[in-house]
Amino acid sequence: MNKNKSKWRHIPNILTVLRLLAVPLMAVWMLAGKWTESLVLFLLAELTDILDGAIARRFQFISNFGKLVDPLADKLLQLTALLLLSVGNRLPPVFFYILCAKELAMVVGSLFFLKKDIVVSSNWVGKAAAAVLFAGIVLAFLNIAAAAYVLWLGVGVSLAAAVVYLKGYLKQIKEKDAK
Repeated sequence: MNKNKSKWRHIPNILTVLRLLAVPLMAVWMLAGKWTESLVLFLLAELTDILDGAIARRFQFISNFGKLVDPLADKLLQLTALLLLSVGNRLPPVFFYILCAKELAMVVGSLFFLKKDIVVSSNWVGKAAAAVLFAGIVLAFLNIAAAAYVLWLGVGVSLAAAVVYLKGYLKQIKEKDAK
């Protein structure tokens, strides 16, 4: 963790907290059928994800809080959107179920590997999955039928990312055992 004492060092974490706070508001609006407002809030929240990551990396404002809460905020935002888009009949619920199960497996797996002091950083496959899922969710907000096809692609890339992460974990275990 960087010990940077800049007055700006908390900006990434503030953006992450704002993204977390956006989730329940987005949920209320989605349940009320305020799709445009919900979409705008979803887009703004996703923008905070891009900004907080860019700022944290550029200025080395990386914190343990950010490492833990940033991915949580991202998953809560996406899973909430997927769940309520299915409740609003804009998507079949299968996307929520598959991605929720995948995320739960990732959390359980990460906790297991963390006990062994093994952490695998995000990679381009995970970022590609997030981008495709984002596009599919936006299309679903707009009630465009192609959303389902894009989300199936996103599910595939997301599952591929999970395999890449698992391989990274297993590689590190093998390297530790070889020492």
